[in-house]
Amino acid sequence: MLTYDAFAKEFKIALARLHDPDYRPAEGLLRALGCPVHEGKAALWGLILAGIERLKPPAETPPSAYVALRYDLLHSRFQLKLTQEETAYQLNVSRRTVNRLQPSAIEALTVALWPQNAQTAPALLTAVPPSPLDETDWNAQLQREVHSLASKAPSVNAVVNEVIHDVLELLRAMPSTQQVTVNLISVQPNLVAPVHPVLLHQILLSALTHLATHVVEGEIALYARLESGNARISLAGAVARPGMCKAELGRDLPTAQDVAVETLLEAERAYIWITMPAIGKVKVLVVDDNEDIVGFYRDATIGTRYHLVSIAQGGQLAAAVQALAPDLIVLDIMLPDIDGWRLLMRLHEDPATRHIPVVVCTVIREEQLALALGAACYLAKPVRPAAFIGALDQLCPQAAEEASRVSTNSEPVGRSKNPLP
Repeated sequence: MLTYDAFAKEFKIALARLHDPDYRPAEGLLRALGCPVHEGKAALWGLILAGIERLKPPAETPPSAYVALRYDLLHSRFQLKLTQEETAYQLNVSRRTVNRLQPSAIEALTVALWPQNAQTAPALLTAVPPSPLDETDWNAQLQREVHSLASKAPSVNAVVNEVIHDVLELLRAMPSTQQVTVNLISVQPNLVAPVHPVLLHQILLSALTHLATHVVEGEIALYARLESGNARISLAGAVARPGMCKAELGRDLPTAQDVAVETLLEAERAYIWITMPAIGKVKVLVVDDNEDIVGFYRDATIGTRYHLVSIAQGGQLAAAVQALAPDLIVLDIMLPDIDGWRLLMRLHEDPATRHIPVVVCTVIREEQLALALGAACYLAKPVRPAAFIGALDQLCPQAAEEASRVSTNSEPVGRSKNPLP
C-alpha cells in the first residue's frame, strides 16, 4: 500500500500528464484509489472530476473566497483543460496568483481522494492559503466582487451623471489634508452605460483621488460626454511635479472588462479617461433600400445607444415617423419609389418633422444641396463606421442640447470644492 507521500507524488504526476496520450497511470495509484487497473486513465479521470466537485463550495460563498478560488482553479485547469494563462484570465487573477494557489489546490484535491487519510481531510479541505493575495491582485479581486454583484443584478446600468454627483457628494464628506476643486466643465445628461454603478463609482473615485495627488493645487476639470458611441469621462489637470512618468499616473487605478481607463501626460498636463459603451433609446430611422448598407449601419451601432429601424421605401416615411417618433433620420437619395431630395424638402418644410436632424448619406456628391435643403449633416458613401457614429453623436439631441448650453455660457457649469486625501 502506498504511503500518503508516495500517493501524493504519483497523483501530481498523473495530473501533469493526464492528457498525454502515452501516459499510463501507475498501478499502485490506481489500486490506492480503488480503480480497476484495466480501466486505467479513464477511471482515474472520472475520480479526479468527482474529487473536484467535492471541493465545490456552497452557492452562497463569495467568489473571492479562497475555497471558491481553489475550486475555480481546479475546474479551469483540469476539467476545462485550460492553460495557466487561460486560467488566470478566466479567474480575473494574475498568472502569479495561479502559480501560488495551484499547489495548495492540488493538495486539497489529493487529500479529497486519499481514502486512508480521511480523518485529516476536513482540516485540509477548509484550510486558508499560506499567504494572502498580494497587492498586485487587488484590481482582480475588485473585478471578481463586482462580477458577483452584477450577476445578482444583471439589468442594473450606470447613469453617468448620477454617479458623478454621488462621488462628489462622497468626497465632500471625507476628511482631507488637501482642498481639491473639481470643475464640472460639461456633463452631458442621459448618458447610460451597461456597467454596474458600484464599479463605475469606485473607478471614478479612485481616478479623482489619485489624480488629485499629482495636479497643481488639486484642481481637476471633469467632462462627461458621448464620443463614438461610448460614454467617456475625462479628467484633466496641470501637473504639479514635472518629470513624473505615465506609469506613476496610472498606478493602482481599477479597471474592468467593460470599462477602459487610459492615462496621458502631455505638455505638463495629466489626463485620465474612463470610457465605456453607452446605451440608451436614441431612435434612428434609416431610409435606404440597400440591405447591405442597412446591415452596415446596424453593425456600426452595436453596443451603442442607437436603436435603428429601417424602411426601404420613401413612401413609408410618414407612417414610420408617426409610429417611431425618431430622434434622428438617416436618408439615402437614390430610393426606388421617390426622389430623396423631395423627401428631404418635405421633412424640412413640415413643422411636425422639421426638428428631427437628418443625415443625408448617399453616393451623390452634392453636399451643399443637401445642406441647403435642410439636412443637418452630409456623408458620402462609402462611409466609415467611425464617421457614421460621429455624425450620430454630433446630432444626438442630448449632445446638441448640451453643446448649445455650453457654447452660450463660457463659465464652468459647476464648481465643487471637494476634500480629497
